Amino acid sequence: METPDNSPLISILIRRVLSFIRNAFRQIRQKHLAFLFFIALSTVAWLLRALSDTYIANIEYPVKYINLPPNRILSQPPLEKLTLQVQSDGYTILSSKFKYKRPLSYNVNAFALYSLSPDSTSVYTLTRYARNRLSTELSLANKNIQILDIDPDTLIFNFSRVKKKKLPIRVQLASTSEMFAQQYMLNGKPYTDPDSVNVTGPSFLVDTLKYIFTDPVSFRNLSDTAERKVLLKKINRVTYPLKKVKVIVPVDEFTETDFTVPILKKNVPDTLTLKTFPKSVQVKSIVTYTNYDKVSAELFHAWVDFTAIDPATATRMKVELDSLPWYINNVKLNPRNVEFLIEK
Repeated sequence: METPDNSPLISILIRRVLSFIRNAFRQIRQKHLAFLFFIALSTVAWLLRALSDTYIANIEYPVKYINLPPNRILSQPPLEKLTLQVQSDGYTILSSKFKYKRPLSYNVNAFALYSLSPDSTSVYTLTRYARNRLSTELSLANKNIQILDIDPDTLIFNFSRVKKKKLPIRVQLASTSEMFAQQYMLNGKPYTDPDSVNVTGPSFLVDTLKYIFTDPVSFRNLSDTAERKVLLKKINRVTYPLKKVKVIVPVDEFTETDFTVPILKKNVPDTLTLKTFPKSVQVKSIVTYTNYDKVSAELFHAWVDFTAIDPATATRMKVELDSLPWYINNVKLNPRNVEFLIEK
């Protein structure tokens, strides 16, 4: 005997149940819509009335410090925010908590400053003396608001003496393989116009400075002297009147020089004779055409040092050169090491 299929009956029952539930919710919404509306209206009315009452609350406010003592500069940043206990209506307090707060101006030199010790550069002031001034400033942006208290009750300022100093400017040149056109090179050090700047800042910082550097500057394919306006590198808490200077990069075509010079001997005892093989070396260098006429064989002093060898084991000596003028570059010796013989 076959079992009857109840699927259509179940589907009908499910649809009727869902229809009943929808109708029930519809009736509830219709019956209570007016009630819910009046509840919401009452809530809004209560909230508006509550916000019109006077409250006391704590609000964090940013602060900027102005009018510092003359010839003094802050060596450490003071507190950036003060916690103000204020009294006002709910509207003002609520908006003050969430809207952008313009920093209040704290006039440091307008209040008594007390030294922590007789020889200290650190001073403190009591914030209660600034309450009325800050209340007036705060009321300009938020009417009917009054500051009752300020936390912390003491502000400490660590000062340093302001120092001025004239410093030379150094160029930060980013050297790359693409800086110069073929057969061109620097013709001296890059420099600036002006070549120095007056700086102002805390003495403990200014005393450590020897130069002011430019921002890194780079060039490509130079075949002549180049000029460019470049920013000076910023130093935290140090100021100078110039933002930019002119950087000059001298460039000239170069050529090669080639000389043969004798090898000199240093620190040889009077009882010994030092011979080198060969007796001279070839010296090649690079120089710009501007300075070519300044270069001669007499500028190159090649030498070996007797005290730098171990006669028992060494068979060759390294040839050294005295320091050379700045305009001589890429110096190469041939040979770099020479054989030697010591005779009594």
